[in-house]
Amino acid sequence: MTAHSNQTPVKFNVRVNQYRYSYEDLLRIWQEADRLGYYSASLFDLLTVDALECWTTLTALLAQTERIRAVPMVLANPYRHPMLTAKMVATLDVISGGRITLGIGAGGSQSDTTKSGLPFPSTRERCEMLEEAIALMRRLWTETSFDFGGQYYRVAGASIDPKPTQLPSVPVLVGGHGPRYVLPAIGRTADISNVGSNDPVEQHHEYARIIRQAAEDAGRYPGSIELTHNADCVIAPTQREYEQLVARLAGDAGMTATAYQAERLRNTLSGTPEQICDRLSEYVEFGIRYFFVVFPNPAPSETLALFAEEVMNRFGASAL
Repeated sequence: MTAHSNQTPVKFNVRVNQYRYSYEDLLRIWQEADRLGYYSASLFDLLTVDALECWTTLTALLAQTERIRAVPMVLANPYRHPMLTAKMVATLDVISGGRITLGIGAGGSQSDTTKSGLPFPSTRERCEMLEEAIALMRRLWTETSFDFGGQYYRVAGASIDPKPTQLPSVPVLVGGHGPRYVLPAIGRTADISNVGSNDPVEQHHEYARIIRQAAEDAGRYPGSIELTHNADCVIAPTQREYEQLVARLAGDAGMTATAYQAERLRNTLSGTPEQICDRLSEYVEFGIRYFFVVFPNPAPSETLALFAEEVMNRFGASAL
């Protein structure tokens, strides 16, 4: 396995699903990821589960780290009016020195939304709302005192100050699923696309085709939208240690190691560092250079370090 050199750097995000995580666990993960050279880290946005609230926790974590970026994965647009979201993003961007990427989606959890007492329109309506919200927020970050008359959001004399520090705008990542509404919305509005989970490269070809066609139809340059890949990761230094780790994880899940490997680890970034690098190379060669990695919960310190030292280093992504 040789090191990769490309003008576009390869970046890695520690994707944390913070269900029942303590703040101390989250802080450990973020500070270690910061030190090890991970590009970003993320939390999910659900209101009715046993988890710390996304934006409040991201704010605290950014205050206790130095370099790493924060990415909510992803804010549910229906939970907050875009005026509020835009102000939150601009404020945290200023406080953190430009270390925020707005991850946002149409809001895919009907259970969480309805339990929160909020309406849950059709997928088409929620995607239309999302596109309007992003258009409004981009204007709020760059313009002063304007009127906005959309189908779902209307404001008069709108303005927020201070503006974000990132120019020309805070990057907007749109995440979700679905070729009919979500992927075209990404093509029309997003800077960064985040769809699917543990998908093979062939599936990304289809995602990219739909996104790029929608971008072109909207008069955007299709190549301006950054593609990403979400993957679970089980890593160990040697094949024997990997097999022992899989056996333990399978036992915890009440499964045989064979079944766990086939059902839970199919198409994942799992194995020895060399095997994972080979797998990553397929995506890098396709054109994906931003990876959102989910480690076993809560991400062990030694796992974060092993991945950074033996995988990220080979792609020129680690700060070590």
